[in-house]
Amino acid sequence: MFDLVPTQSLDNARAKGSDLSSVHHDVFDCAVYEEFASFEPVPVEAVTTDPNGVVEMQPMKYHALQNTRTNQVADVTPFNLDTYNLTPHAELMREQSGILAGSGLRDYLENVEVCDRVYEQGLRVHRTIYFHDLVDRSLTRTGTQDVSRCRLDIFNSVDKSWTLQVFSGAYRDLCRNTLVFGGSKAYHQKAKHTKNMNTGALITKGVLGLEMWDNQRDTMQAYRDTGMTEKQFNDVLIDSGLIDKVGKVAENNDELKVNQKKLATLLDLYGKETRELGHTMWAAFNALTHWSTHLPDANKGGRIEKKQLDKSIAVRDLVQSNAWLNYAGMVVA
Repeated sequence: MFDLVPTQSLDNARAKGSDLSSVHHDVFDCAVYEEFASFEPVPVEAVTTDPNGVVEMQPMKYHALQNTRTNQVADVTPFNLDTYNLTPHAELMREQSGILAGSGLRDYLENVEVCDRVYEQGLRVHRTIYFHDLVDRSLTRTGTQDVSRCRLDIFNSVDKSWTLQVFSGAYRDLCRNTLVFGGSKAYHQKAKHTKNMNTGALITKGVLGLEMWDNQRDTMQAYRDTGMTEKQFNDVLIDSGLIDKVGKVAENNDELKVNQKKLATLLDLYGKETRELGHTMWAAFNALTHWSTHLPDANKGGRIEKKQLDKSIAVRDLVQSNAWLNYAGMVVA
């Protein structure tokens, strides 16, 4: 499978068994994924025989994966396109490159190291981008200085064996099973390949983590160091005015004088973020960022851009409110 075509990152590609890796310096170069990890869904049919011995092909609602380069069908469990979000590797990496080019990290893209890894003949992939001009200096347990490069990592699969995972931070070691870190993590999120998965929101939050790392390190560190329980996040949401006091009011219950649907959504997002980031203001901030960038109901009326702008303004107002800043100890009103 891995006979190489000498173009850009493919020049550096090295194969070992069914796995392949390539190190290059261009975030826009997705040739490795296009050449060795490109799949498309193909319909599955069942072979049936009627009582007269006539063989027929009966279409099913399931699909298999076909390698677009070799035309071979991959040995994976068939899936239903109505429920499974097939995210092509090259498409995902191009989306990440576009988000980086439009972010505050665009000036750092000239000095990067890109490590592309392809596993199991392209069914699973892992891309790491090291930013050589962004480093984190911290002290080890022995008191010596330790330097870690900032990096972005994406794990993806097309056979449902891996969830989509996005990491960002400055850390030394990240095992392939994503369970071991050495350093400081700015962002980590995972999502199953369902129809509601928003790859852009996940990538944007990973990039935002490094932007804050670069531009507001003290603020971000304060968020990570400051604990915040679900009840405290609940109170900040209400006191800041982000949860507007509208909707049906339950008799003799002041706690229900708020938009319960919006509050429940944000608290659910906060709970998911705490699994990786702990009960901290940083988990709360990531929940707010996800809420402002993920628009599951955007097509139910109105423009997507207007809805996203309204949510972004709401989050901006919250993190500038006394309810948020006083909690972090950043102002004394």
